[in-house]
Amino acid sequence: MQLGNSGVEAIEELPIFIDAEGDRTFVQMADGPATDFRIPFSREQVESTLNSYSPTRVATDPLASLGTTLFLALFQGPHGRELWQRMAQAERVDHGLRLRICSDVERTQHLPWELLFDPSRRDFVSLSGRVALVRTRGRRFRNSTPPLPLPQLRVLAVEADVTGNMRTGEDIAILKRLATEYPSRIALTTIVDATPDSLSAALSRDKYDVFHFAGTGEVLPFVSRRGGLRQALKLFGTTTPAAGSNEPDPDDDDDAGSLVDRQDLGKMLKRAEVRLAVLNACHTDWIARSLAKYIPAAIGISELVSVETALALAESLYRSVAAGNAIDFSVTGARQAVDRASPGNGDWCKIIFYMQEAHGEFLLQPPSAEPAAAVPQAALGASKEVLKLTRLAEVYERNLATLERAAAAGSGSNVTADAQIADLRQRRELLSQQLAALRLQEPA
Repeated sequence: MQLGNSGVEAIEELPIFIDAEGDRTFVQMADGPATDFRIPFSREQVESTLNSYSPTRVATDPLASLGTTLFLALFQGPHGRELWQRMAQAERVDHGLRLRICSDVERTQHLPWELLFDPSRRDFVSLSGRVALVRTRGRRFRNSTPPLPLPQLRVLAVEADVTGNMRTGEDIAILKRLATEYPSRIALTTIVDATPDSLSAALSRDKYDVFHFAGTGEVLPFVSRRGGLRQALKLFGTTTPAAGSNEPDPDDDDDAGSLVDRQDLGKMLKRAEVRLAVLNACHTDWIARSLAKYIPAAIGISELVSVETALALAESLYRSVAAGNAIDFSVTGARQAVDRASPGNGDWCKIIFYMQEAHGEFLLQPPSAEPAAAVPQAALGASKEVLKLTRLAEVYERNLATLERAAAAGSGSNVTADAQIADLRQRRELLSQQLAALRLQEPA
């Protein structure tokens, strides 16, 4: 079965379980043995690296260094052999590989699994077009058989630019444009300048399949007993006058916006039958983790990202979903899109994705491939060939991006890599010419 336009025919599952007993932490791959796992970084070290990231082409990429250390800590001994065997097998049969990190251990949740860097391949695992990196809470899926994909997605898009500089209206504009392009695929409802009351009313009144939030999250000034961060969505709210005054208290944080508790949000989304929550806002990764207790999938952002990153994420993610792609591979594509749109800022690794279902094909059905009866057979053949070559072009683009990233991360000249890049660019150019010629044969 073709997985939308992801370029692979099937996805193989490779779960990695991380558990704890007292102060000890264990890792187990699939049905293999459980081994001790040493947490290589503190949350402060990860936050410092992500927030101060500024790579150069001369120095060693700090994200690659961080990712290599984490990769070697996780995939040592038999775990490493299992991973490489599974990846090689997936390549041989042209399958995708879902690398699923399953854990409820809060002291490991800060680890940047999205940064896993395979030193043998010289690439970030989560940027590979063949691998979908997914986080899952616990060891069990919500459903052994996930819900069937839908013919149309009901999307509730909520924006709250409480800081005045997040350009959240551009998120809404992207979704409106896609809803116009795909009217039979996306039904859009929007809430502008959202308040907790308007959000609660909308989720109580109607059912939705996707919840999209554009705005910001807030890190609360306390942690859980097990070291977990506390975050909340920041919305607009009614200001509260200070005692003996008719004016808002300038020192009252609630004057800037009202906070929506992550657990309350999860319960509202569950009642509204939401399947996917996209929190396109800084400091929302722990909110996404909490939402995974209530709904099939959630996307959040760790730390701070640029507005351009948020917009590239929205554009790529929803366009891929509208094309009928599985959500896990759509997230992989969104990370790649962010990497292309903002090269060098590392924002792509801050896109955190939780999926509690056995697979990612529970959103939109692939678009109908049935051709119109009046289309000539010659044109049908051309259309099929265009689709085939378009998918091949996507593979070329992913592979070229991988090679170029590896070349940029290294120091000095690598003759083999340079030759591979030049060859791939030539193949891409020839393929573009073939596509242009075939498209001339398609009906107007």
